[in-house]
Amino acid sequence: MAGGAGWLCLQGKPPEIAGNSGLLIVMQTTESLFRFNRKMRMVALVVAVLSVAMGVMLWRHYQLKGLGQDSRYQAPMRHYSTGEKKMIRGNFDGALKEYQQAKSMLEEIPGIDLSQDFYYGIVLNGIGTIHLRVGIYGRETKPSAIKAGLDPDYEKIRESLAYFKSSERIYTTWLAGNRPTAAAITHLEDSRKGKKSEDIVLQPFERYERALSVVYTNLGIASRYLGETQQAMAYYRQALAAWPDQKAAKGNLETLLEAMEPARPDGAAEPVSETAADQ
Repeated sequence: MAGGAGWLCLQGKPPEIAGNSGLLIVMQTTESLFRFNRKMRMVALVVAVLSVAMGVMLWRHYQLKGLGQDSRYQAPMRHYSTGEKKMIRGNFDGALKEYQQAKSMLEEIPGIDLSQDFYYGIVLNGIGTIHLRVGIYGRETKPSAIKAGLDPDYEKIRESLAYFKSSERIYTTWLAGNRPTAAAITHLEDSRKGKKSEDIVLQPFERYERALSVVYTNLGIASRYLGETQQAMAYYRQALAAWPDQKAAKGNLETLLEAMEPARPDGAAEPVSETAADQ
């Protein structure tokens, strides 16, 4: 999205993803994949914009709640934040350089375990989001300038997958050893009853789950563009399992399911191929 995410994927231009920084998208690739009418394309663009916005808000939340607890993270994540701003403005090359700088700086910090590091996962998701966004929409910065029927850059989209999957491994690895028991989670939920959402401080496992949700959303977007319809649905559902209120995943899943519905007699909906694209 998606993390800072995008994944966290996020803000006013299509990513995305999701996402955590990054962030997160749906639509028409080749004729052998999906064919969308004009209404569906507009829905897809709206979902993409929401995905990006969600990612940015997610990152901002974590930045306010957690950043600064360890001063070693401040310099690299400052580069990440600068990259995020550049991405929003459409400076994708500049954003990518900032994200890569943040990645390099994190890798040079002694004593941190990158295989489970929350912020490293955010940065990887951010890099993936740039590749995904450019792979799908090219370098157009305004949704109104994006033309329907553009041929996606499948190599760029596949490149984004590698970063998303690396980010996914970080969060799932940490959660495997640190997620509380079901009883402990129930106790935590009971203790929050009656509290306003803004007064609730997320626990570490919740931060990881939400960041993972953004990453899963981005994985779903990339999978759909590669024609892997069933895999895309699985990722969206995993995103919602990790974070049930994640609107980007919910919107993308609904759009995908609508696109797969058989054509109605009045021709309002076009038939959609469920054939997976060759890898």
